[in-house]
Amino acid sequence: LHPRFGYAESSEQIAYVRGDLPNCVKKFVTAHELYHLRDKAKWWVCREFKANIAGALKHPIGFTVCVLMSLAPYQLWYYWKRIIGEVE
Repeated sequence: LHPRFGYAESSEQIAYVRGDLPNCVKKFVTAHELYHLRDKAKWWVCREFKANIAGALKHPIGFTVCVLMSLAPYQLWYYWKRIIGEVE
């Protein structure tokens, strides 16, 4: 899964979460990915926004730690590549 923290496979209805994350982040990412499995939105920005809110409401500390972890250079590079469409 690296560099992703998690991944939702909607066709299989399976959510994957990295095992090397702090427990509070795992809980947030799990809620985030499970939200993706039931979300019908098409635009990825909208999907991510809603999944982040859903996870943050359930696990605010995990969300905060996840945001801080997202500032790592390799993570920012991965997000940039997603934004410009090099990776899904």
